This record gives sequence, structure tokens and C-alpha cells, in this order.
Amino acid sequence: MADKIFKVKAADIAEALEKFAPVSTQAEWDNSGFTAGNPSAEVSKALVALNCSLEVMQEAVEKGCDMVVTHHPLIVHKPLLSILEGDVRSDTIMLAVRSGITVYSSHTPLDRACGGLNDIMAQRLGLGNIELLGSDGFSRVGVLARPVGCKAFIDKVKKAFEAPVIRCSKPLQEKIRKVAVSSGGGQGAIADAVCAGAQVLVTGDVTHHNFYTPDGFMVIDIGHHYSELCAMQLLKSIIQKNFPKFAVLLSEADKSPIFYF
Repeated sequence: MADKIFKVKAADIAEALEKFAPVSTQAEWDNSGFTAGNPSAEVSKALVALNCSLEVMQEAVEKGCDMVVTHHPLIVHKPLLSILEGDVRSDTIMLAVRSGITVYSSHTPLDRACGGLNDIMAQRLGLGNIELLGSDGFSRVGVLARPVGCKAFIDKVKKAFEAPVIRCSKPLQEKIRKVAVSSGGGQGAIADAVCAGAQVLVTGDVTHHNFYTPDGFMVIDIGHHYSELCAMQLLKSIIQKNFPKFAVLLSEADKSPIFYF
């Protein structure tokens, strides 16, 4: 006898996610929430991913998922002026609609949430005395249990975030104790990190001129993708905690769009 399929309304899954990371906390430019499908639909299987890419949507179709839950929204920039076949974003949207897939994303709310991506980043580095960094709630600062040399810290960062390669400003000569983190593209937190007395900021998407850092401070760029990979397991755990019988899969097709040679 086949196992009974457990169905949940997509809106109920969203409600559970928003108890942890309220969509009302999203940045003004963000587009978290539902971006395709029917929030009132009963869904039987969700695919969780970091990015709402065409490859992820194709995977959802192949695996019979009728809901996709991601960190990065399907439609990132507002407004979307056209949906034209042959454009990768448009093709992703059309595939979701044609396949009856409901799409929900928690982007900046998940970054800001207590226990969200920035707290996880801090925990992975073993930071203690973790505090909010800056006024926007996106970043964190804390201290290592004991000071470590720069090379040892870089190795620790690469291992913690499974980053194959990192970029950094001029390595510090002194040992590192106080560290700031900012998930995704967090170079805007550099000034706050310096003011807070942090010696290092670990983030992603750092542009050329921001690698010119003041004495006694360095920035480590692990890549946007690797700073936020933890979002997948976090989203899955929230859904499973609230709906233990509901089928949730982690995407296997979701890869970093950046290749290193």
C-alpha cells in the first residue's frame, strides 16, 4: 500500500517561515514572499534551494515538487518589465507557472532574523559574545575563544564555509580575536566593523576598492554563494519542524554560478 501523501497549503508553509523571519523585515529593495503560483494551493513536496535558477526549477519538475522555497527570490528586481522566452529569468518564471509550481522566498528577512544566516555564520566561526553590527540588523560581530594567526584563521574560514577559494585584503600580521560577519554582499558593513573594533570582516561580493583597508583591519571575501549556503538547511529545518510529515528536498542542482580556474 502506497504511503499517504501529506499535503499542506503553501500559505501555511510561508506562515511558518515568517514566524522565524517576518517578511515585514525585508529591505525596501527586496522581493521576499510569493513570486509565482498560488499561495492557497495545497502542495505535497517542496524543493529548497539557495537560488531560484532555471536548473533548480527544472529539478523541481523532475522530482515532482509543486513548491519551491528559496533564499534568493525568483524575481529579484522590481518592477519586472517583460517576460520573454529565451531570457533565462523569464524561462524560469514560465516553467514555474506552466508546471503549477508555487514559489516562495525568504531573502533579507532570513539574513536579519535572530538565528538566521548571520548568526549561523558567526557560530560556524566559533564566535562568542555575538552582537548586532550596525543599525540595519544584517551583520554580526563577536570574538574567538582564543587569538589565532591570519593563515590559521583563513584556513578556518575556508573550512567553515566549504569555500574552495577566498579573496582577501592585505593579511594581518597580528593575531585575530574580534571578527565581524555579513552574509551575501556585505561590503557595506566595513565601516561598522572597523568602528566596532573588529579586525576582520567575513562576507562576499567585495569590489576592488574595498580591499584597500585601514591598518589593523582586513576583509575576507568567501563569495556570495558560500556565505549563504546555510540558508538551504535552515529553511528545510523550519519547514520540517512545523510539518514533520511534509516532504522537503534539498536541491542538488543549485550550484554557484561563478567558476574558478
